[in-house]
Amino acid sequence: VYGLGEQIRGINKRGWQYVSWNYDNPNHHEDTRSLYGSHNFIIICGKQTFGAFFDYAGRMEFDIGYTKRSLMQIKPEKNDIAVYIITGENEKDIVKQFRQLIGRSYIPPFWAFGYGQSRWGYRNEQDIRTVAEKYKEAGVPLDSIYLDIDYMERYKDFTVDKERFPDLKKLSDDMKLQGIHLVPIIDAGVKIEDGYDVYEEGVKNNYFCKNAEGKDFVGAVWPGRVHFPDFLQPEARDWFGRKYAALTDLGIEGFWNDMNEPAIFYTEDRLTSGNMGINEYFAFTGMVAGLNGNKGDYDKFYHNVNGKMVKHSEVHNLYGMNMTRSANEALRKICPHKRTLFFSRSSY
Repeated sequence: VYGLGEQIRGINKRGWQYVSWNYDNPNHHEDTRSLYGSHNFIIICGKQTFGAFFDYAGRMEFDIGYTKRSLMQIKPEKNDIAVYIITGENEKDIVKQFRQLIGRSYIPPFWAFGYGQSRWGYRNEQDIRTVAEKYKEAGVPLDSIYLDIDYMERYKDFTVDKERFPDLKKLSDDMKLQGIHLVPIIDAGVKIEDGYDVYEEGVKNNYFCKNAEGKDFVGAVWPGRVHFPDFLQPEARDWFGRKYAALTDLGIEGFWNDMNEPAIFYTEDRLTSGNMGINEYFAFTGMVAGLNGNKGDYDKFYHNVNGKMVKHSEVHNLYGMNMTRSANEALRKICPHKRTLFFSRSSY
C-alpha cells in the first residue's frame, strides 16, 4: 500500500495507523500518526492494482493492516465523504488519472531547485549578508535564504521591522546580484492591533473566522492574540492574497506559508494570561504544552461557506491549502509573467 503523501515510516504504508489531521507537531517520533499535511490517496498493489482517493476534509483514520494484518479500515469522523476508485494499466496510469481529477501540479521557478539556506534566528540584515558571504567563502552555491518571523514588525504579516531590516528592497536586490533569492515567511494568524491595516480591514469586512456567538474568533500564536482569515470565503482569499504585493513590490519572488494548519498555541478560555507574545510563550510553554494544538479548539470556530456557518473541524485539512491558494491566485494577477515560489507547511 503506497501513498498518503507527507507521512512517517516507510514507503509501504502497510502495518501502521495514520490519521489525516493537519497537526503542528514538531516531534516526529516513530509512533506519530499525523503530520502537517493530509493526502488521502493510496495505491493498493496486489492481484488487481488500483488507486483510492478519499475526498474528506475532516479527521480520518487509516488502519492499514495494523489492528489486523489482512484488514484495512478507513474511518472518517462523519459520513459526508466522496470515494474515488481508480483503475488503470499500471501505477503510473493510475497516478496520471488522479492528477487529472485533482488538477495539475504546481511548477516552481527554476531557481527553487537550487540550494536554500533556512533556519530560525537570522535577526537582522547583517545576519543575512553574513550567511551569503560565508557560503561564497566556502565555495558552496546558494540560491535562496529564508527569512523567518524576525524580519516582521512584531510578527505582523506583510510588515517589515525597519530597525532590523531598514531597506529590504536593497537587500533583496543585492542578494539577486549574487544569484540569491530571499524567501520570507507569512503566518496564518493576524495580530490583533489597532492601527494595523490587515487586522482592521479583516474586522471591517468580516474576513475572519467566527466563534459560536458570531464574533471574530481569538486564538494565540507568535504575535500573541490573533484572528484567523476565513480562507474558505472567496472574498477573503482575494483580499489576503493581494497583501503579498507589499513584499513583491520589494523584489520578493518566493514565500513560505507557515503555521497554517492553523497552529493554535492556546485560546483565551483555556488560558487567561493577557496577550503573550513569542518570548513570554516560550517562558511559559512547559506549563501549557498540553494546550498547543488542542483538538477541542478547532470545534470553537466557524467558516462562512456560501452563507452557511461550518465548524472548522469539519474542513480543517483545507485551511492551509486555501491560504496558499489565496496567495497563488492573487500573484498570478500581481506578477502575471513570473513564477513565484510557494512552500506551505499545511497541505491537502
